[in-house]
Amino acid sequence: MTEKICFIVTAIGESGTPTRERADNVYKYLIAPVCEELGYKPVRVDHVNAVDNINATIINYLKTAPMVIADMTDHNPNAFYELGFRQALELPLVPIIRVGERLPFDVMTTRTVFYDTDVSKIEESKENLKSKIQSFENFKMPESSLDKSVTLDELDDKLTKKLDKILNLLEKNQSNYSPGIIRGLNLNESQFGYQSIIQQSQDRITQTQSLLSSLEDKK
Repeated sequence: MTEKICFIVTAIGESGTPTRERADNVYKYLIAPVCEELGYKPVRVDHVNAVDNINATIINYLKTAPMVIADMTDHNPNAFYELGFRQALELPLVPIIRVGERLPFDVMTTRTVFYDTDVSKIEESKENLKSKIQSFENFKMPESSLDKSVTLDELDDKLTKKLDKILNLLEKNQSNYSPGIIRGLNLNESQFGYQSIIQQSQDRITQTQSLLSSLEDKK
């Protein structure tokens, strides 16, 4: 029987850093217990013993895993890109983020979990995550998902449309804002490369976050 994989998208950081400590705590006390209860095997890329290129490994899990949980805490650009890639594939995805942080992508999903790993709140967070994962229980993965080929042009179109939804909402709140900072994310074949796409995504995310901050200041 094939294992049901739940791939974890998250900022990991170097060993001994606050980022790694947070990622480990979220994995150990929130994600892993819920996944195991629901019959999923949680997989984080730094736990994978593989000789393959790490970028290829990540993309493969994003394309084939029955479930993906994406932690957007601290707005890590790699995590944002991986979330966008999974969204473009229209496969089961549950974004999560630490309570108190903003999530620009929450305009596109009702399944976001705002978690708190404090001992008094962790059980509530686990229940919320569990219910969001269970909301996909009737989803059927495409039979061809293991060898599904997604062209860069298709991803470009889908990612741009999703990012445009964010901009459209922001533009309604700031009439003098010049549209287009995210539109036109170039994923054409000649420029393809995981790190180059990450850099483009990071630039767009930084610009969007600046706009969000300016809107907050005006409130």
